[in-house]
Amino acid sequence: MKKYLYEDLYQLEDNHWWHIAKRRAVYKLIKKYNTKKNPKILDIGCGTGKNMDELQKLGTVYGLDRSSEALKFCRKRGLKLLTKGTAEKTNLETNSFDIITILDVLEHTDDKQTLTEMRRILKKNGIIIITVPAFPWLWSKWDEVLQHKKRYTVNTLKEILVAHNFYPIKMTYLYSFLMLPLLIIRKIKQKISKDFYKSDFKLSNPLFNFLLNNLSKFEFLLAEKSYIPFGTSILVVAKKNG
Repeated sequence: MKKYLYEDLYQLEDNHWWHIAKRRAVYKLIKKYNTKKNPKILDIGCGTGKNMDELQKLGTVYGLDRSSEALKFCRKRGLKLLTKGTAEKTNLETNSFDIITILDVLEHTDDKQTLTEMRRILKKNGIIIITVPAFPWLWSKWDEVLQHKKRYTVNTLKEILVAHNFYPIKMTYLYSFLMLPLLIIRKIKQKISKDFYKSDFKLSNPLFNFLLNNLSKFEFLLAEKSYIPFGTSILVVAKKNG
């Protein structure tokens, strides 16, 4: 991720609906699928640390990020269990975590190496929670700014998980209500932002923030009980086999 975006992330992730919705979903899924008391949780690609801050209510949370800038913001939040490293090579102990969250990070990495490493450091029957951007045809300048390597479908993500001995427990698309507006907004931005592409997260205002937060809350209630067939993101809970 571009260095200037970490400041944006730190300022926005407390109150922006998209970050709130993602934290809310992950929090609920850990409560639903975790069976361990005080689980040891690792947030890979912890960014500026708000997810870690929230997940501390559920267990002991460690953060890993390759960016010194990101870790600086984590320390600003008072977080201490931090490691500088990459998703492909964490340098953490084998079989050491009950839960791993990797939220909008897998698409920045060599996903095969990352899943191999996650399997190594995850305990037997541990779970991983993944979010990634959906559908290659939604690729835009924003993906390039964020330094994504790819976007996924549920099927392509499931294939790579199964190949690395993870069993998907829950898979769904999310943010179905964003698809059409996102296509329009990004088309416009690409035309007017040729040299400096501003963060997509700055396109919100208090009213939109309120409405989208509540829409995402309602959508996730549906996703918990069934399956959302399209959206701008994919959410997966998977268990380590064996």
